[in-house]
Amino acid sequence: MKKVFSIIAVVFIVSIPMIEWLLTNPSNSLELMQTLRNAENPESLFMDENNFDADSVEYIQDEFSPNMVKQFTILEFDEKSFLIQSTPGTTKWEIINIEELPKEIKEYFLSQK
Repeated sequence: MKKVFSIIAVVFIVSIPMIEWLLTNPSNSLELMQTLRNAENPESLFMDENNFDADSVEYIQDEFSPNMVKQFTILEFDEKSFLIQSTPGTTKWEIINIEELPKEIKEYFLSQK
């Protein structure tokens, strides 16, 4: 009985950080925008502080509305790149539009790796 109780306690203790991470991290574009919009310390949300742009965050906090949120994915397939627009903030992923990217834009995104 003590072994079962100790195993349950260890599993519970180990799972607490995972549950906290799931509850606090944005899972889609809409939640990300809301997190940026409501953050008191937006610098803490960036992995690399060099990528923090105060003007952009200020624009998001002051001017951005949820209707402006778009969710895009860039997919490289068979030496072509495609921009896929999908529905943000929904549980079922639905594709709105797919376009092939021009070579210049493809090369720009490939250079960002």
